[in-house]
Amino acid sequence: MGAVAVERLLIEAADHYNAGRPLPAQSLCAKILHNEPDHLPALHLSAILAFADGRMAEGAALLGRVFACDPNHAPAYVTLGDALAVKGEHEGAADAFGRAAALRPRDAVIHDKLGTAWLALSRLAAAETAYRQALALDPALLGAHWNLALALSRQGRLDEAEAAYRELLARDPAFPGAWRALAHVLAEFPRRDEAAAAYRHALAADPDDAGLHLGLGDVLLAQGVFNDAALHYRRACQLMPDDAEAARQLGHALHQAGRASEAIEAYRRAALLDPTNVVLLSNLAACLYGLGQLEAALAACRNALALQPGYAPAHTNLGIIHERRGAMDEAVAAHRRAIAADPSYARGHANLAVALRHAGDIDAALAASHQAVALAPDDAQTRYNHAHVLLLCGDLVAGFAEHRWGRHCPELSAGMPRFDAPDWNGEPLGGRTLLLFAEYGIGDALQFVRYIPRVRAMGSSVVLQVQPAIAPLLRGLDGVTVVARGEPLPPFDLQLPLMDLPHIFGTTLETIPADVPYLAADPIQVAAWRNVLGRAPALKVGVVWAGNVRHKGDHQRSLAARDVLPRLLTSGVQLYSLQKEPRPDDAPALLDLATEVIDLAPLLTDFAETAAAVTALDLVISVDTSVAHLAGALARPVWVLLPHAQDWRWLRDREDTPWYPTMRLFRQERPMAWNGVLMRASDELARVAAGERGRLAPGVSES
Repeated sequence: MGAVAVERLLIEAADHYNAGRPLPAQSLCAKILHNEPDHLPALHLSAILAFADGRMAEGAALLGRVFACDPNHAPAYVTLGDALAVKGEHEGAADAFGRAAALRPRDAVIHDKLGTAWLALSRLAAAETAYRQALALDPALLGAHWNLALALSRQGRLDEAEAAYRELLARDPAFPGAWRALAHVLAEFPRRDEAAAAYRHALAADPDDAGLHLGLGDVLLAQGVFNDAALHYRRACQLMPDDAEAARQLGHALHQAGRASEAIEAYRRAALLDPTNVVLLSNLAACLYGLGQLEAALAACRNALALQPGYAPAHTNLGIIHERRGAMDEAVAAHRRAIAADPSYARGHANLAVALRHAGDIDAALAASHQAVALAPDDAQTRYNHAHVLLLCGDLVAGFAEHRWGRHCPELSAGMPRFDAPDWNGEPLGGRTLLLFAEYGIGDALQFVRYIPRVRAMGSSVVLQVQPAIAPLLRGLDGVTVVARGEPLPPFDLQLPLMDLPHIFGTTLETIPADVPYLAADPIQVAAWRNVLGRAPALKVGVVWAGNVRHKGDHQRSLAARDVLPRLLTSGVQLYSLQKEPRPDDAPALLDLATEVIDLAPLLTDFAETAAAVTALDLVISVDTSVAHLAGALARPVWVLLPHAQDWRWLRDREDTPWYPTMRLFRQERPMAWNGVLMRASDELARVAAGERGRLAPGVSES
């Protein structure tokens, strides 16, 4: 057979192979080798055909004949590398590709194959070198771009991995998996806005990819966009109905979005799919707690702990539930078990500190809070809680510095006003206009507007944004432009939350601005109220027994009318209800006492009206609500009935407060023990009615 005929047969064999017809190709190669046993191209093609057919030993033998004839046959080394890679023998494959690359250093495909062998061996630096060489020779090798990005990502070199993925996508925006991989890298930085955009690019091409919905859900969850996260987790659950993780994440997003009922449904679905998952059961308990289903929450926690007694978060959730039930000893014990199970669990120490503070063990609470901060110095909620313990202990300088972390707590800052102007840091104002705004409750605003004269003395124009209910009252502040939240604001240069002012001025217990009154009711309204209340000699006492039901600690501070009003009925005393929003259960008590307790609530249209009424009264008795702050700011005698779970502003073990010189404090001796508080208040009221008027305000006693 002549050379031309052999060449023709080889071309025909190659055409059959490339067209996917291995048998004719093999037959033609055999014919060539019958006539020329050492024909290298035919031997090589025969080896390729053998490997493709799974005849590994025969393929190896054929390559052996090639190397016997030509030890430097680069294509044969490539074929050997391919065969070894298929068998999972990546070391051998890398050696074969390395030999081929040495023989053909300008062949980009061989360098690409060498990189893949090294990548399979996790020899990432070697893989990177090979891929970079391949791309230097042929930038159009899309697979090499992909694998280079992968090698860089696995080395933790995310900036370079991102650049590699973007280069790939610039060449082929539809390259499979590239948008997903880029999104993963961006989420790791984290650059969540860009990651979310990348996930959406990927979903545009494959809207039914559950993994993409999960990834986007994770990014949105981290951004705090909880409802959107829930949409993608729900879609992932639809696409993967048996995936417990998707259901768990759906529950978490719904819980964070405040959709507790839906979250419980998702968690229960996840628990059915993965009944031994203690994380699911603990999260379910937290959701049930949020809905007030305490017994079901207890059961979920106990189920989690039965499965894994050392799971610290379940102990913490159990402690929180016990605290809500008023079982403070059990709460503290549960929190101690949490940190015993995991001494590095910062949230466990933080919640132990809260429970100890509510139990009245302030020194131990301070120690636990310090430990929580040491373990999680960047956790805003931990730092904010730490502020409360410091302030309670009278360390106002450190406490108010820590208190600023509140603006970084999602739960606290969700309803907080946001402005673009820079914060004021206490520097000279130089005539600039400062916006002060109420970031928390009405009581907080009433307490801290006392600082405004100090700000004005620094040469500033002040704009004060407050809740609409107190705007009419505060419009009486000298030289201050008062704007109700929701109304247009005038121009301003700087901004600051009201409760940052003690930090700005370095307030200590000794330097609290306590000159009262710093608020005043309208004289005409006061005169009108004095006419309404009359000039009878009976002591005129206004009563508030409950606060806002939405307040986190309302169950600890608020009482029922039936438990308070009858205890305060005293000869020589006329009681007046200042309770703006009596609860449904209060109606029978108010009806029964209609002749002994005069209800002023229908006339109290806003805080300006309430201020006038309070000014016309002799005494206000209130639980810890905004009316107590109002009376204190007006320098009216006010008695505050305090729970054992102490609020920081009332400090420790005091019956007076440096914030309000005309205020007396009546504290519980143990959690939920209101009887002693009401008994002391009733006895004191009787003594005042009997003529000991010096007992109205602290610091004076008459016998």
